Amino acid sequence: MKRLVASFSSLLMILALSGAVYAAPYTWVDTIDWEPDQLIDWWDGFGYTHDLTDDTPVAFTPGEDLIFSYSLTVALYDDGGRWDFDEIAYINQPGLLNGGFYNFAYENQTFGWSLLGLISLNAYGQLDVDIISALGDFYLDYSVLTACGDNATAPVPEPATLVLLGSGLLGLAGFRRCKKS
Repeated sequence: MKRLVASFSSLLMILALSGAVYAAPYTWVDTIDWEPDQLIDWWDGFGYTHDLTDDTPVAFTPGEDLIFSYSLTVALYDDGGRWDFDEIAYINQPGLLNGGFYNFAYENQTFGWSLLGLISLNAYGQLDVDIISALGDFYLDYSVLTACGDNATAPVPEPATLVLLGSGLLGLAGFRRCKKS
């Protein structure tokens, strides 16, 4: 009876420790820095796309990797024109209640995420952004998209998985030897 309990406990421990590593936390960063800086004129707009699938050290793979959250940082500055009293810029992301007005008192400003933006990033690895001048003209300096999630690399078997496979093969060999005797 002790032998049966010990064998069963060993088998349960081996099964509990076996498995594969499927995902690792990762942060993808995509920076767009315009040279020269992009002028956005009165009541004009400018659209661009952040793409995480091509220029990060580890590219985002739609359908395999998963993004949980993201933030968008935009840097705008006044062109210094004489007739400008105040600038108002609206930063638009995909979805409803998704963007916000830019405050020119800061060097840059970070905007939160939107549900449709998160879906777009997970489905295609891309985020479309529009900057609209509601009043005044200004320059777009840079934009940074930071996305956090799981990088689903190829599954890597753990040593316990190999132990489980080896013990199963040894058990089959022992069973066959006992059956022949």
